[in-house]
Amino acid sequence: MGFDEYFKISTTAMRLNRCHPAIARDKVWITQFIFICVMCTSCFTLLLYSILLHDIRNKEYTNACKSCIMAIVSVTISFKYAVLVIHQDSINYLISIINRDYDLAETFPDDEKRIVMHYKEKGIKVCKLWLAIAVASTVIFPLKAFLLMGYLHAKGEFKLVPMFELTYPSFIETYKNIFTVYCALFVLCTAFACYASTMYLGFDPLVPIFMLHCCGQLEVVCRRIMRLLSETTDEREIREKLKKLILKLQEIYGFVDHIKHNFTILYEFTMKTTTFLLPLSAFQVVECLRKRDTNLEFIPFCFGTIIHFYMPCYYSDLLMEKSESLRQSIYSCGWEMNTDKGTKKTILFMLARATRPLVITTVFFPICLDTFAEMCRNSYAIFNIMNAAWT
Repeated sequence: MGFDEYFKISTTAMRLNRCHPAIARDKVWITQFIFICVMCTSCFTLLLYSILLHDIRNKEYTNACKSCIMAIVSVTISFKYAVLVIHQDSINYLISIINRDYDLAETFPDDEKRIVMHYKEKGIKVCKLWLAIAVASTVIFPLKAFLLMGYLHAKGEFKLVPMFELTYPSFIETYKNIFTVYCALFVLCTAFACYASTMYLGFDPLVPIFMLHCCGQLEVVCRRIMRLLSETTDEREIREKLKKLILKLQEIYGFVDHIKHNFTILYEFTMKTTTFLLPLSAFQVVECLRKRDTNLEFIPFCFGTIIHFYMPCYYSDLLMEKSESLRQSIYSCGWEMNTDKGTKKTILFMLARATRPLVITTVFFPICLDTFAEMCRNSYAIFNIMNAAWT
C-alpha cells in the first residue's frame, strides 16, 4: 500500500475535483478546469455584486459578512488549486519519497516500524477530521433550506428557500423565485459548496501529512543516533552508519525545503484570510444567538476556520520539537567517549546543523503555535470592532 491508499480520503477528494498531482494535464483536464473556473468566477461575481451593490449600500452588514465569507472561500480554494497545479512535479516527488519510506519501513526493526506507522495513523486521523468538518460545513446549508421549506409547507405557507441568501442582478433577481431559475441557482450553489469542500478535504490534510512523516523520520534517526556508539566499537562500522544517518538527515532537510518552496506563499495568504474569516464567522454565530435566529449554519464553519490554520501551526510546532530532540540526541549519543577524531568531527558537524530548527514558514513568520496565538489576537480585535460598530 502507498500514499493514495493510506490517505484515501484526501486523495479521493483531490481526484474528484481534478487537482490530484498525478492527474495528467491533458485536454480532458483542461475542459474540466475551465468548467471549474467558470463556476468559481460566477459565484464570486454574484457574491461581490451582492456585497458592494446591495448589502453595504443598505447597511445590511450581517448579510454582507455572510457573502464576504464565501467570497474569501472562493479565492482561497482557487489559490490552493493553483498551488497544486504549479507545484505538481514537486508534490509528486514528496509523495514518492513517502511511498519509498513506507516500503523501507517494512525492513526496519519493530520499534522503528511502529514509529513510522504511528505517524502514518496520525495523518489518517487528520484526513478523518477534515472529512467531518467538510461534510458538516457543506451539508448544513442545503439541509437547512429543505427543512425550512418542509416546515413552511406543514404550516401551509410554502415558499422556495434559497440555499444561500443573495441579492442578484436585476435580470436574475426578478425571476429567482420561478422554480426553474430557483433550481438552477440551487444547483450552482450546491456545486460550488461541494467543490469547496473537496478542495479543503483534499488539500488541507496534505501538508500536515508531510510534516508528520518528517517527524516520524526524525524520531527514527534519533533512535539510531542514540544506539550508534553503544552497539559497536568498530570505528569503520561507526563511520559507515554515520554516513547513512547524514544522508538520511540531508534527505529530511531537503524534504522540508520542498514543503517550504511549495507552500510558503499560500500559508502567508491563509494566515491573512483566517484573520478575517474567524471574526466574520464568529460574528454570524453571535448575531444568530443574539436575535434567536435559526441561521446557525456558520457554527461548523467557524470551527473549521480555526482548524484551518491551527492544524499546520500545531504540526509545524511538533516538527520544531522533533528537530530539537534530534539536537539533544546527537549531543547525548556518547560522542565524548569515542576516541576517533573523524567521528567526533562528523558528530560536531551534525550538531552544528541541528541547531537550526526545522520549521515551515510563511513569508514573514514561522508557522507555529505562537503565530496561531497572534492570529487569534488579531481576529479577536477585529471581532470586537465589528461588534462595537454593527450592534
